[in-house]
Amino acid sequence: MAGGYHIRHNAKPEVIRKILEVMYYNNLSKRDEIKNSLPQHIKTVIDESIIIKNKIISNNEIENLLEMDEITFNNYLHYRMYSSEEPTGWSYRNVIDILYNEYCEKKINMLDIEQKIKEQALEEGIEKISFSQNSVRGALNFISSLEPNPVDDNNIFNLRNYCQPHLILWGIDYIYNKQWDGEYDSLILLDDEKIEELCKFAMIDRDNFDSILKQCDMIYNFLEVSTKLFGKSIRLNRKWTFGDII
Repeated sequence: MAGGYHIRHNAKPEVIRKILEVMYYNNLSKRDEIKNSLPQHIKTVIDESIIIKNKIISNNEIENLLEMDEITFNNYLHYRMYSSEEPTGWSYRNVIDILYNEYCEKKINMLDIEQKIKEQALEEGIEKISFSQNSVRGALNFISSLEPNPVDDNNIFNLRNYCQPHLILWGIDYIYNKQWDGEYDSLILLDDEKIEELCKFAMIDRDNFDSILKQCDMIYNFLEVSTKLFGKSIRLNRKWTFGDII
């Protein structure tokens, strides 16, 4: 299981989308059939993208995902990578944690991140994980697909001043599943820790969080945001559906 922590560095959102298109429109399921139906220039990276696809996407989601525009689709893959209970999800969250806490406005050092991930694994009692600089590259493929891109042309990481409201909704959904095991309609106090977690998930700066949350509250009538004497709180009355997003 140790090898499961590696994030495939050739897996990319645009290739995963091509795989889903071929599967859906050509009614294919076998790897070789899918591979033979793809353009020549991506055939060499198909296997790693299929591995990631199988970890985070179920076949019954494909039709809905293909209705998404590129930004929403890439956001969804990020959400599923971040919230995944697979070892790759652990790796992805920890790469983002390091970027968020240590690399704001700094050039990304993949060797440093690799070492920090391995140190974190030891602290948590996870031994001999397969994780390398290529694993960091794999994470960055998904992180860099977001719009706006938190990684600039000089490989410097920056927190974003905006994200799409549905990404905050998915971050709130992640917190509900993490804290309440999917028990919706519970009131969650937005303390500093949870605000930081949502900002980290969306890779946005804290100064713009409130305005994006307000947009989210205006769009989704099953999300309630309220401010009382004890602070700001949120309530997600039900789980989101694809119909809410697309």
